[in-house]
Amino acid sequence: MRRRPDLRLLAPLSVALLLPLASAPAIADRPGAQREFHELATFEVSGEVAEILATTPNGRTLLYTDSGAGEVGLVDLTRPQQPEQLGAISVDGEPTSVAVTHDGRYALVVVDTTGDLTKPSGNLSVIDLRTRQVVTVLELGGQPDAITVSPDGSAAAIAIENQRDEEREVEGVEGGMPQEPAGFLTVVDLTGQPDSWVVASVDLTGLAGALYPNDPEPEFVDINRDNVAAVTLQENNAIALVDLASREVIRSFSAGEVTRTDADIEDDGTIAFDNAFTAPREPDAVQWTLLGNLVTADEGDLAEEPSGGRGWTVFSSTGEVLYASGASAEQALADRDYYPDGRSDDKGAEFEGAEVASLRGDTYAFIGSERGDAVLVYDFDDETASALVQVLETGDAPEGLLAVTHKQVFLTSNEDDGTISIFQLKSGR
Repeated sequence: MRRRPDLRLLAPLSVALLLPLASAPAIADRPGAQREFHELATFEVSGEVAEILATTPNGRTLLYTDSGAGEVGLVDLTRPQQPEQLGAISVDGEPTSVAVTHDGRYALVVVDTTGDLTKPSGNLSVIDLRTRQVVTVLELGGQPDAITVSPDGSAAAIAIENQRDEEREVEGVEGGMPQEPAGFLTVVDLTGQPDSWVVASVDLTGLAGALYPNDPEPEFVDINRDNVAAVTLQENNAIALVDLASREVIRSFSAGEVTRTDADIEDDGTIAFDNAFTAPREPDAVQWTLLGNLVTADEGDLAEEPSGGRGWTVFSSTGEVLYASGASAEQALADRDYYPDGRSDDKGAEFEGAEVASLRGDTYAFIGSERGDAVLVYDFDDETASALVQVLETGDAPEGLLAVTHKQVFLTSNEDDGTISIFQLKSGR
């Protein structure tokens, strides 16, 4: 691990991609310019890895998934600068994501129990946080990847990926698509006690914009205040919007391609953003914004290498590109010596995680670079012209990103070294 440098403000980003988008304003002109995130702690979890994060509504208890140990860990976050392990709860399989009900009573853990990728399986394990026991297990009929709870607390949505076999050859392509069985979205009605919750599935096949309509492979899901779930179909380079009340897809669209002349696609020991580059975005994480738009972290996955959007995008709910980072996101990493040149011929910095939150009156977008071991922090008050605020060094391979408004902190779970990085927003005003 590199020695952690002092955090400082970086130069603002330029915007270049596909559409004539507005230029990012100077940091000094932004209302939150004097605020910075300061590292409070790096916490080493008791198990093997830390992947996805959630907290109780009061922000005092942090939960993380540990697929290596087959458990969900609990951390006391009452004093964020001094987190303490509260133990861990075993589940029967590999936990892939976790959420908490709005009353703080239950943790909802989606667990992958797949032994054969042609016969995917998984469950929703419901943990009573008072007794720290699994009280209900609901079968999902497929391999789950992500879960989230609606803002009103009435429902949970689960992306059932049924992931492809990356070693299977399809039409001459190793790990190619389509591969059955098809994934889908699961909606869980959280009314009443867990043993009475109703589980329903939403078909995601045959959607407009999907490259492989019979094999959607949903990756990530987020829900807005209108109870509409945004679902990324990563390998399909598409996004679907699902109305949870009707259990119907109301819109889907392609995430489009990135076309640039300022990429680094050569693993040659030299960082030089001067290559021509065209690739599908293939978004991983997605987040609804406060204005009803969508933020995606464009990691890449299936396309021939070099692939992926190598940045992040703001879409309208109808699929219009409102902002695209272009080369500026990877350039910001390079300016701080976080750009992984060894990945240039693959997916670059691999922007995988995204989070949008309001802290101390300002809105921020957080974009995690799995290969850069860093998170880009943007002033997001203007969703069409974001300004870079900071680059935060995290632990190794940040997977989960979470802002905890009760504590005014931002956290990352770092998969490859089993740590959680904790940062706090402090005002210089």
